[in-house]
Amino acid sequence: MERKVPEFLTKKIYEEYDENEANSIISGLQEEKKTSFRLNRIKTDILEVENVLNENKISFEKPDFLEDGYVVEKEFEKDLRNLKIYKDGKIYLQSLSSMIPVLVLNPQEKENILDMCSAPRRKNYSNSKFN
Repeated sequence: MERKVPEFLTKKIYEEYDENEANSIISGLQEEKKTSFRLNRIKTDILEVENVLNENKISFEKPDFLEDGYVVEKEFEKDLRNLKIYKDGKIYLQSLSSMIPVLVLNPQEKENILDMCSAPRRKNYSNSKFN
């Protein structure tokens, strides 16, 4: 299903980028996004999560740059929310782009980090040593 990009945004994109780049950006914004999630290593591990996904016939992909990240088709999002591993906080729905800063930042023990762009509720620092 193609999503509509607001006219003001389309105009701004074409003002800022050349036509080929702008077309590519608009095309990307119109695509239906897949659902992604991250496992919480404090509460689970890869084996448990993948077993649950397979038992529930939820096909998944693993991004090559992120050991704890998973991508599923959007149609499975409702199924994920109904899983016990979701309800128990063993996995978190999170966009892939939101997983990248932790990799880049590479937090170390005894560092203080203020996340000023975080959403309320759950945070997952599953690669962290500070839990």
